[in-house]
Amino acid sequence: MKRCVRLLVTFALAAPAPAWAQGLFRKSDPLEVTITTRLGTLIRDRDSTDRVMHGAELSYNDSSGAAVKVAVSLRTRGHFRRQARNCDFPPLKVEMTREAAKNTLFEGNRTLKLASNCRPSRSEYEQYILQEFALYRMYQALTPWSFRTRLAHVTYQDSTGKTKPVQSWAFFVEDDGDLAKRRNARKFEIEGVSFDDLEAAKFGYLQLFQYMAGNTDWSVSGLHNITLLQDSIGTVHPVPFDFDWSGAVDARYAFPDRSLPIRLVRERLWRGDCRTAEAMAPAIERFLSQRAEMDSAYMTLTPMAPPVREKMRKYLAEFWSLLDNPKKLVSEFKRTCAIGN
Repeated sequence: MKRCVRLLVTFALAAPAPAWAQGLFRKSDPLEVTITTRLGTLIRDRDSTDRVMHGAELSYNDSSGAAVKVAVSLRTRGHFRRQARNCDFPPLKVEMTREAAKNTLFEGNRTLKLASNCRPSRSEYEQYILQEFALYRMYQALTPWSFRTRLAHVTYQDSTGKTKPVQSWAFFVEDDGDLAKRRNARKFEIEGVSFDDLEAAKFGYLQLFQYMAGNTDWSVSGLHNITLLQDSIGTVHPVPFDFDWSGAVDARYAFPDRSLPIRLVRERLWRGDCRTAEAMAPAIERFLSQRAEMDSAYMTLTPMAPPVREKMRKYLAEFWSLLDNPKKLVSEFKRTCAIGN
């Protein structure tokens, strides 16, 4: 990348989030959640560019078994998966007031993404959600500069009784503003940032992870599936999200950008910088040290079908075998690192 942006900015950081914040992410066991709304209206809100909010009630049982109800607002989000021609059910954003969330599992969260099933009636799409969730958890094992997630089995109920309920796996994703507070940083929403502007270690993790997952659907300069956070000394940390177009998931609807020299998402392509073997060594060491925890993210995910788990294991095993020969690995990267991102 040729363009460089001067990044050092002085700013007053918000106070770190209190200790009770984001209780949703303190545990990793799946939630059972019911969301009640005008379901038919929500599902039909697909192709408009207008921001439409849908009133809803989110309910779950607490540790004592008592029902807890939270008033929330929903809106459809995303690009590809929001379009009705691509998916039967849209990704959602869940918003709630501070008062509504008080004394509930969602206290400390005002906004959350809900990664939902594209086609709830088809079992393979259910698996895509679980695979993508596992990838988020794998990246969390590498660095705290990552989005927290919580798996949920969701029943979507229609408040009018006219639309049949929809049940599916989904997962909540931490809001980028909450992530920034947690890391004592702020969002840095400037396009045109170059690789050289980024914190080297975090970017090393990110680009090696994207290669491992077989994900080319990201761009630093275009802020595509990348959040940038700037800490108090002006250092910019990149955080990836949205992994459903990766080779590790291998979704039926996913395909590489036509400008790239690959034709299938399962073909890995290095889209990072042109580092030497020495410069890549810290990232490789980090991956190797965290391999057991990363592998457990999908190996211990009970709802994942055994054949899907094995397919994912074999695909990731190809990557792990490359780490045994760092020079060969870097040589592979240098073939395409000039493509940029």
